[in-house]
Amino acid sequence: MTDDSLFARSAALPLRRLALALVAGNVAIIAVLLLAAGVALQAGRASEEVRARESVENLANGLAIELGAELKQLDNALATVAMRVHAVDATQPDGRAQIERSLAEQRSLLPQVDAIRIADETGSVRFGLDAGGATTSIADRAYFHDAKAHEGMVVSEPIQGRIVRKWGVAVARRLQHADGSFAGVVYTNLSSDHFLDRFRRIALGSAGAVALRSGGLRLITRYSVIDGAQEKNIGTSTISDEMTRHLAGDPERGSYLTPTALDGIERYTAYQRVPGCTLRVFVGLGTSDFLAGWRREAAQMAALLAVAIATIAGFSALLFAQQRRQVTARAEIARLAQEQSVMLDNEVVGMLKLKNRTSLWKNRALDRIFGYEPHELVGAPVRTLYLDDETFDEIGKVAYPILATGGRFSTQLRMRHKQGHAIWIELSGAAVSANESLWSLTDITALKDSEAHAQHLALHDAMTGLPNRRLFAERLLYILADAQRRHQLTGVCYLDLDGFKAVNDAFGHDAGDAALREVAKRLLVCIRTNDVVARFGGDEFALILSNIQDAREVERVLQRVLHAIEQPIHLAGGETATVGASIGVAIGPEHGDDSATLMGRADQAMYVAKRSGKHRVCLWAA
Repeated sequence: MTDDSLFARSAALPLRRLALALVAGNVAIIAVLLLAAGVALQAGRASEEVRARESVENLANGLAIELGAELKQLDNALATVAMRVHAVDATQPDGRAQIERSLAEQRSLLPQVDAIRIADETGSVRFGLDAGGATTSIADRAYFHDAKAHEGMVVSEPIQGRIVRKWGVAVARRLQHADGSFAGVVYTNLSSDHFLDRFRRIALGSAGAVALRSGGLRLITRYSVIDGAQEKNIGTSTISDEMTRHLAGDPERGSYLTPTALDGIERYTAYQRVPGCTLRVFVGLGTSDFLAGWRREAAQMAALLAVAIATIAGFSALLFAQQRRQVTARAEIARLAQEQSVMLDNEVVGMLKLKNRTSLWKNRALDRIFGYEPHELVGAPVRTLYLDDETFDEIGKVAYPILATGGRFSTQLRMRHKQGHAIWIELSGAAVSANESLWSLTDITALKDSEAHAQHLALHDAMTGLPNRRLFAERLLYILADAQRRHQLTGVCYLDLDGFKAVNDAFGHDAGDAALREVAKRLLVCIRTNDVVARFGGDEFALILSNIQDAREVERVLQRVLHAIEQPIHLAGGETATVGASIGVAIGPEHGDDSATLMGRADQAMYVAKRSGKHRVCLWAA
């Protein structure tokens, strides 16, 4: 029995039975549409939440690494002072003078701190005070007792300094006598304002926020795009129940969606413990930002559903009114209605009916997606839409055997727009008869571009466009493996700008950011195409020099880098700024045959260059 005869019998049903059938059919179709829309919207929201989670996790992880590196730098300075104090007699004038010189030397390498001081075993501050400054005691500070009881670096809860009346945290290290007994602590402070300078440069959208909390979850500093920096909550531990629950499950890292306790704004927030200490960073993006696109799509889909439902209802009413028309007319209307309901002629999803891979019918959405006029694709071979013969043949080999068994084929591939460029399409097809098939084609180019952009952001520094620490480490592993096969040398270089803080202080953060971008451009000009330049954060950069012959070749390249960096930088306001650089170098395999060793030794050599007077290149030496 043919489809036409079935539609004729349906048209001959009594009016009441047809009305009931139409109502039932409309309800079923609307239910399917609503279910499909709900599933699509839920999947879209889930996808946006995954992207938001990945974004905030990447931001939190990168910020935690930067803060960990900065605290490691402070701890190295404190450890250096502790070693020198241990080697002198602090009771003698010469010994006291040596201690003060050591404090001044380390302080000069740490522009982010106000002072480095030493307190004796009673807590009285003995060294590092300003000339004529009053003595003070830290015996009642918790970090003094923590440092007394533990080896290594201690980071305090948020405190307000007694000498420098600022909120911040203290970073301390234990001192001991020759017999190992407690001799006091060497300590410094990082102000809350220092962290704010870093937080303001993070891309947080229109409602994002970033915070730093202590091991006891007390607020050290917080920056919100909406409220800016507020001092009133520093030192408090007001947190949401969702944060408490996630921290109990995983204190190291995690993410959650909830209104922020301090301002009530709903955000997707990720937290990450700072390496080497108990501090945690919290980065949140407002749902008003990352769900904005999804909400627009939901509104558009709701409008399309309303139109579709109204169309179905109107068509059903018309069909009911024409019940008494001739059987053939009713059968034709029913057949057309059935075909329309299958093909879902809309403006979003392209629909295409094929016979032997030649177009029989298509909807307006297909013309819009591929850029064709309404008449151009009718009767055209579907090969027109494929990029090449290979892809066309592959789809034929894979898809049609599935369709022949009653299955549904689905894939994502690049197809050809009328203008010749490639577009990403989600292709899905099902068999209608032995030689006819129905296909849906959805343009997912924007989604693919968004995924590629997110991948780029995860591996590159947002300010300069250079590779970040993660991509640098991946490329270093590959270059070292290739160099080992070719028996060649590889130079790993750490570069820290000299005088950059003065540029920030004199001209502002926008000028400092412009200077960093200019330095990045100059570094790219100085190196070869097979070398790598990366920015690790702040004013710290790193380079990989591949396929080098000896240390002299590295020296020549880096002297060229130093010269380029030291050239004047012309700022937007007409001012001119000048910076220099201290560069540390480790050469593999001479100084190590793995990335961690080479990166660590290049970092050590860079600090030697700093201590040796800056503006120079220093090769690592055991």
